[in-house]
Amino acid sequence: CAAPDPDPSPSSAMSRFSASDLDAIDRLWRSVPEDHVWTGWSACGEAPVEIILYRTRAHWRRFPLRKSKGAFVLFDDHGVEVARSQSLDELLAQVEAIPGLASDAPP
Repeated sequence: CAAPDPDPSPSSAMSRFSASDLDAIDRLWRSVPEDHVWTGWSACGEAPVEIILYRTRAHWRRFPLRKSKGAFVLFDDHGVEVARSQSLDELLAQVEAIPGLASDAPP
């Protein structure tokens, strides 16, 4: 796994995902329809710093998800923050609202 290690200093803003976070993400993913833009997720280790959310190819392929100061923060494939939420349900709504690559292309 190539997930970044958190800054070991006490002032680090990144947190690790707990087993209950991973369970909640898995339950949420399994609750979406089969044709949903969110196609899956992956994590490395028991308490990862980063989780990867996968979307259909037309909507971008992968989004790193990290926890910071109690919030869930989603980044695009260039490392730009695209969503921040206090709950996973709120995060799901934000994932659904991110435009696909075709939507970003100039006319």
